Amino acid sequence: MSDLVREQSVFLLQVCELVKKASELGFSASAGELYRTPEQQAMHVRNGRSTTMASQHLKRLAIDLNFFRDAPDGRPLLISDVETLRPIGQYWESLDAANRWGGNWTNFKDTPHFERREASDAAPAPAQALVGAMAAAGVTAAAAPAAGALGRGLTTGAVGAQCSNARDDVESVQQLLNLCCTAGRVVLAEPLKPDGAFGQKTLDAIMAFQRSALGQGEPDGRVDANGATLLSLCESLPEAIAPGWLSLLYLRAKDEDVADFSPRLKQVMANRNIDTPLRQAHFLAQVGHESGEFRFRAEIANGEAYQGRVDLGNLQPGDGRKFKGRGLIQLTGRANYGEYGRAIGREQDLLDHPELVETDSDLCVDVAGWFWAKKNLNALADADDLTTLTKRVNGGLNGIDDRRRLLVRAKALLGT
Repeated sequence: MSDLVREQSVFLLQVCELVKKASELGFSASAGELYRTPEQQAMHVRNGRSTTMASQHLKRLAIDLNFFRDAPDGRPLLISDVETLRPIGQYWESLDAANRWGGNWTNFKDTPHFERREASDAAPAPAQALVGAMAAAGVTAAAAPAAGALGRGLTTGAVGAQCSNARDDVESVQQLLNLCCTAGRVVLAEPLKPDGAFGQKTLDAIMAFQRSALGQGEPDGRVDANGATLLSLCESLPEAIAPGWLSLLYLRAKDEDVADFSPRLKQVMANRNIDTPLRQAHFLAQVGHESGEFRFRAEIANGEAYQGRVDLGNLQPGDGRKFKGRGLIQLTGRANYGEYGRAIGREQDLLDHPELVETDSDLCVDVAGWFWAKKNLNALADADDLTTLTKRVNGGLNGIDDRRRLLVRAKALLGT
């Protein structure tokens, strides 16, 4: 038996082990390409699907495998995301020092590609150090923490030709594509207008991204909810609470308000120990609803309904209008303005000029953090109790559906 045939035999036996492991990890697998002729390889190099004429496909020592998971509707969903498939790639490279996974390549990610190098040039695989460290800690590749949670739940349906194309879903994808363009992961002739309207420019941008970032030779132009394209798009998210990040959370916010509130929110959250993804998600959901996604710094009503409210300390003529709700979580009533003013050393200032809570951006944000801490809402956020938390903020369950929508988006963008 020739050396090459021996290598091919070992390779195929290990491919069988790989497919079995993928099944254990919850993936279905279908076979792609195994052998290529030199003519086929030359064609792949010309069209950009490969960068070398020394492919292991020419020796039957490489195979492309497609991995699927079931979508919520039962339809098989093709998975191409590097991090989602990393446990499979790690397992492949742990089987033999000669094995390589295309998802670990530096310049060109080829997640379906699994190959074996000949013994003569097999060096420790790129992931071997990680696999060894995991083994030393008693953790197998299958037991590694789940990856790729960032972005899950951000959209509710598919975006693409003949898809549902809900407005918020389309705008989310448009913003993500622009972020990926800025990050150099896709080239666009010009940034997309994030207007939530699906058209040819958006379709072309999706397909360009799938070619450049996912290495798809025949992109389908679809961004499925929780699919590989969406999760890959979310790899270019800015830092949490940064303006680009907040614009994705609050789709209805104006750019100038996002820029104004972003650093202030970050500081207030740090000051009030709103310091875990779950706490931040709940805080931002409540702030987003109460402020109409930054569109309102004060309640629209004139406050006359609060006149004479003893529980709010509105005992003087005109108190209802004067001390109406203001701030990203609305401060309401003379007594509450006074209490907040004492907390920040500006009681008389706020009693004389309560409109400052609306016009001063620092106060507008800070009062939301003060209210959050006063009501000990971190504890309810830690319990993921949206209903009770909403009652503490609102006194009832007004707007619960919108608060839940924003909470789901915040969790998706924070990866929690």
